[in-house]
Amino acid sequence: MNLTKFINMFKFLIFITSVFFLGSNLYAECSDLDSLECSQWAEYCEWNEETGQCQEIGGGNGNIEFGPYQYTFLTESDGIRVSTNYNGALLYYPINGITPFASMVIIDAFDDEYGLQNWAEYYASHGFIAMTIGNFYNDYWDYEDRGIGLLDAVITIKHENERIDSPLFGMIDTTSFAVSGYSTGGGGAHAAATMDSTLNAVILHNPAVAFLDSLNCNSDTEYYCLVPEHLNHSVPVLVFAGEYELDELVTESDSIYANIWAFPQYDYVPETTDKVYFESISEGHGSSESPVGEVATYAISWLNYYLLNDSTYCDLLIQEPESTSQFLTTIECTTSISYDINGDGSINNADLVMLITHVMNGTISSSDFNYDLNVNLFDILILSDYIGSI
Repeated sequence: MNLTKFINMFKFLIFITSVFFLGSNLYAECSDLDSLECSQWAEYCEWNEETGQCQEIGGGNGNIEFGPYQYTFLTESDGIRVSTNYNGALLYYPINGITPFASMVIIDAFDDEYGLQNWAEYYASHGFIAMTIGNFYNDYWDYEDRGIGLLDAVITIKHENERIDSPLFGMIDTTSFAVSGYSTGGGGAHAAATMDSTLNAVILHNPAVAFLDSLNCNSDTEYYCLVPEHLNHSVPVLVFAGEYELDELVTESDSIYANIWAFPQYDYVPETTDKVYFESISEGHGSSESPVGEVATYAISWLNYYLLNDSTYCDLLIQEPESTSQFLTTIECTTSISYDINGDGSINNADLVMLITHVMNGTISSSDFNYDLNVNLFDILILSDYIGSI
């Protein structure tokens, strides 16, 4: 069979598959299945005996679209390092994922290590280590303390790479880390970026931050405030916000705190730093609290670009998502999509054959031309159409 016929066969199979899906009672979510149907889709779904529902493998968190990897987690009782700089930890990691693993550390606004568990599960299902840490419950636990806790958790993950009894022994990339947090936890993550320039990236979920500074802040705020000098750092930063967030959080009586939220943080980071402001339309302070929709897919693309150094995601990061009311960035992509799969300097049928081989064998390829977080038949068709046009 020649290559043209092979490609046409792929297109026909996709057409037939689409007709079958549209013409049958195909279920869109695992949660729509009963126990028998759930077992019939065991590659993607599993039955949760506690809830009596079918769920996506790895978890059942509503509309969260988990990645290809199953995952599990470790706690301090399993032997991971205990720290006095944070209050408990859950360390999620993918099962049979591609090593070495890049890592993310996450902290919620005020809750314990279970607060942003859904984000940790989501990241682990996409091939990353994701460790959640808990807050302390006292009046002295501020933004910078949260930042110190996040950075100390990075050390804990590095220890797992050296702990002989750890299932992650020798499997961690000890040079690739990001930190993240929600609300005041996001402020802690931003504080961490100002403390440690070796971090590869930061993701801030509807963040609030203020720094203790007796020179620039006044007594009305107990010497906490936010000025541009506080955020003079070079760590790439993704800021999630909601269109109506300030309306929810700031009133005339507390307008003194108006500049500690998401947009001022984006604005105060130097223009020379890679940064993104992603404001979700018609959303408030909880716009990015859970990994759903374009917030989730954008976060994964951010990690693929900055933690895995996959330049194919750059073009996606500078495209304005449909769900945003405001989108700003300083990112500049110096490379465009590369269709030269085999790196021989030419784009031709040899590249198409190599991509088809990757897809059929399930081997790793960075040729995700449609940015759906999968390399599959649709990417083959995109490359085929491109080659046909040249």
